[in-house]
Amino acid sequence: MRVWALTALVALCGCDARREMLHQRRDPGALVVAQAADVIALDPVLATDSESIEVGELIFEGLVGWKAGTTDIEPRLATSWQLSDDGLTWTFSLRPGVKFHDGTPFDATAVVFSFERLIVKGHPAVLGDTANYWRAMLSDVERVVATGPLTVEIHVRRKYAPLLGNLAMFPMVSPTAVMQWHGEFKDHPVGTGPFSFEAWTRGSRVVVRRFDGYWGKPAGLKQIVFQVVVDARQRLINLESGSVDLAMAILPDEQPFVELHPDLVLHHTPGNDISYLAFNTQQPPFDDVRVRRAANFAINKAPIVKLGYQGRAIAADTPLPPTMWGYHEPKTKYHYDPEAAKQLLAEAEADGTFDPNRVYKLYAPSTPRPYLPQPERVARFLQASLDQVGIKTELQILPYPEHRAAIQAGKHDMAVFGWVGDTGDPDNFLYVLFHSKQANTEKGAQNVALYADPEVDQMLLDAQAAASEAKREALYAAIQDKIAEDAPWVPISHSELVVAGRAEIERVVLSPTGHPVYPLIQRRSEDR
Repeated sequence: MRVWALTALVALCGCDARREMLHQRRDPGALVVAQAADVIALDPVLATDSESIEVGELIFEGLVGWKAGTTDIEPRLATSWQLSDDGLTWTFSLRPGVKFHDGTPFDATAVVFSFERLIVKGHPAVLGDTANYWRAMLSDVERVVATGPLTVEIHVRRKYAPLLGNLAMFPMVSPTAVMQWHGEFKDHPVGTGPFSFEAWTRGSRVVVRRFDGYWGKPAGLKQIVFQVVVDARQRLINLESGSVDLAMAILPDEQPFVELHPDLVLHHTPGNDISYLAFNTQQPPFDDVRVRRAANFAINKAPIVKLGYQGRAIAADTPLPPTMWGYHEPKTKYHYDPEAAKQLLAEAEADGTFDPNRVYKLYAPSTPRPYLPQPERVARFLQASLDQVGIKTELQILPYPEHRAAIQAGKHDMAVFGWVGDTGDPDNFLYVLFHSKQANTEKGAQNVALYADPEVDQMLLDAQAAASEAKREALYAAIQDKIAEDAPWVPISHSELVVAGRAEIERVVLSPTGHPVYPLIQRRSEDR
């Protein structure tokens, strides 16, 4: 026993010594973040993955932004704005004296350029068909006009209430850098944000450095290194050892360890997200609403929340999280009822629309996502639940980029997927995930259920144009009722977003998208 105790003490002392040496070697102004996956593109208009957006938020800014930890709009590169009486012209006054990281002045010309490379065909820097998400988000922008060196007008084709929230995410880019790098700008991003791009080693790390010429309050950190650590257990080991400061996508099973560890802290906030099982509604048998409803009755969400999230989620009945305005409990709800599921499938089989002997492809990511920390575990639970009522499936487990590409191309029968809202507006969930224009598989569908309903399409457009929030809320309630009735999904859960960190890392505030607000972060003074 004494030998064991001595060995353990030596090992512990050795660990402490190694940790101390590590802290002495590392620049205390640098923060190392362990990510589950690499970024896909560093131009935010080309990315819908969480990792790319997280880095892009540091490099780029929009005309407006969000107050830390909220989706409340505040001035950013524009100091003020006005909307015309007819609701068709937005006028923005720009912040003077701002420069891009490459020294290019930020002015009205740069704003016009940032929009036109996306919306103007034939523009010398046009992005082609590679930015369809943002092209859809800004489809009602007719033209952007510089009316002075620091004044810009955005003209829209019709009243479009979500525009301001969308602009909080839309990046202003350096015209000089875009024209210099052309199609490679996504690898050499230049914005006005508090951090500038330093390096990207694909599959390994992205490095950003504090921009000393930033117009606002300087960030507390000199440098941030986003390190790719695919294995979840290794991310936790690296965090405990001190080789990383923050770790993303910690497995739910391991979160209690973080909470009990004296050197670690678990940061969490309600997520602005949804995880779901989508059906390919354009092909049999999921073009039959009875089969889709049967699958909804087959899924017991309580054990998924308990075992797949360790309770850090709530079961979902609708795409909108309860924390978002516009949330509505739908009239149609699917409680766990395997017998009701079997009855519906029997009716579909009798009509020849459901084949109980066919095996359907169920796609799921292997990479943890903010809305799905244990995707394979959840997918296997869904598979077993569906099998119990007679829906046979074959799992297709793929890394996130391949998974996303496959289901956006419509290769799935069913798919486990999710969404983190980019704005605080319900339109960013309901239009993006359910309008038929978002179901284009040739350009990469965001509406991966390929759901198309003319009534829902029109209500979504009416909600965008409505003048009052009360009118929009009424429309969104009706939309959620119709979606629940049509059942293109099984809504699974709204998660609690979690980031694990070293105790000496302070002022960690999580945005609703689940990303730390990095400019606020500091290392405890005695460690700096």
